[in-house]
Amino acid sequence: MIETLSSAESVELVRLWRRRQTLSPGDMGTMYRIVGDALVACNPPELQVLGEGRQELVAQFIYVKVLRLDADPDEADERAGHSAPSSAFALCAYFRRYLIDCTRASAFRRKLSIGDQVSEAQLEDALGAGEDLEGCLAEHGLSAGAVQLAARTFIAELPEPERILLCEGFGREAEGGLSGIASRHAIASYHYRAGRLGLVHKREGLTADYAKTRLGGWIQQTLGIAIEPENMAAILQVFKILGAEASYA
Repeated sequence: MIETLSSAESVELVRLWRRRQTLSPGDMGTMYRIVGDALVACNPPELQVLGEGRQELVAQFIYVKVLRLDADPDEADERAGHSAPSSAFALCAYFRRYLIDCTRASAFRRKLSIGDQVSEAQLEDALGAGEDLEGCLAEHGLSAGAVQLAARTFIAELPEPERILLCEGFGREAEGGLSGIASRHAIASYHYRAGRLGLVHKREGLTADYAKTRLGGWIQQTLGIAIEPENMAAILQVFKILGAEASYA
């Protein structure tokens, strides 16, 4: 049975929704609580299909679709006039549409999700032991040494919270994952920061959307590798080098 919102919560939800990209931290917390509480009993079948943690999917939905923390300003303006949900039923329907979008983007993720933490084992499996790794980079006018230098510069120029998330969440096996890193270093809004950085991949996004993250922008603009499936081998090699540099940063 879907939870219901009180009349006061419904009014507050609509009010916050209509200005959701100009909310104060306190208002964001209120919005997160209202939506999270409304979705407590919302269990669409897509949750089982995706096989991911329910809490993580709800958090992604709120950050990406409700608070729209990753949206471009122009896109936000275009959507400002869209009707705001005023009931738990409407929120649950919206959440289910989000999950359906997630399942539609699974083909590329099955190969290897750009933006997810990439382990050495995943890299070797995806690339294959016999593949010419240097050749993958050479196709884009790069060498391993050039990527190493670029990776060091990229890491050094990151704000400290993002640098910690990258070095401990990407370069090393961190206890407790990103949430554990955030807790140990008191990093606020870690999920948002990780999403902006590119450590948390937007499951419903197309591959081109990754170019909007810091990591994706660096790969595409600095290294000159387009975020396209056919460039996956080169991108994975870049991740391998970046992970090694992050481990020692």
